[in-house]
Amino acid sequence: MPKHKFIHCGDLHLGCKPSHLDQRYEDFFESFKELIDNAINNKCEYVIISGDLFHLKVINSKTLLKVINLLEYAKQYNIKTIVIEGNHDKAFFVDEESWLNFLYEKGYIILLSHSIENSQLQITNNSIYEDENIRVIGIGYLGSTTSIYLKGIENKISKSDKFTILMLHAAVNRLSGEDMGDIHLNTLKPLKGVVDYIALGHIHTKYEYDELIYNPGSLENIRLKEGRKSDQKGYYIVEYNENKEKEVTFNISKKREIYN
Repeated sequence: MPKHKFIHCGDLHLGCKPSHLDQRYEDFFESFKELIDNAINNKCEYVIISGDLFHLKVINSKTLLKVINLLEYAKQYNIKTIVIEGNHDKAFFVDEESWLNFLYEKGYIILLSHSIENSQLQITNNSIYEDENIRVIGIGYLGSTTSIYLKGIENKISKSDKFTILMLHAAVNRLSGEDMGDIHLNTLKPLKGVVDYIALGHIHTKYEYDELIYNPGSLENIRLKEGRKSDQKGYYIVEYNENKEKEVTFNISKKREIYN
């Protein structure tokens, strides 16, 4: 039975420059390059980025060029990069469109997005990528309204014979009371049997629920205090077949060591 593979990551924060150090700026790109190398070596067909590809809404030309070079590197090996907007990616209101739209228009990424109509979350053709092997549904960052808009989300997604991934930039039981995209686990539990894998981003450390919900964490330490914890960060390599059987393997990402 044919098998297929994808990598799920999030919170790359490319362009981040902790402590204003040039080497720390480069660290984030090196971690992403290591991920793409692993995708190539494992013959992955997709890299799925669940938000916060960029660290800043406004980026400089150096950051944009370095990101394009890495995405082009993945394209050379026929790897499709599928992305949703995180809170760091979203454009300022006056700009209307983020830099992710530019990367999409130039063919470097597949950008999935939701819409809001009549105060209701809408999953449209722009929210779905589908080919002969997979179906991916993407919902970008919803902020303090996340729990409201995702209520009853299982009724907006039809079942499919294809392996189905739902991408969300949201936190599950992690940011209660902070108005930063937190939802209760019970909101997503009804999706079991409707989707096969929920690809989260937003929280910078790894956590999982019910062999369905996966948050890989960031690839690098964005803040110094993150490196002083034992929490894991990295990405998932997921292998699946046409019967929707999956094997999920967590890889710890390459990070600069932090010493107390």
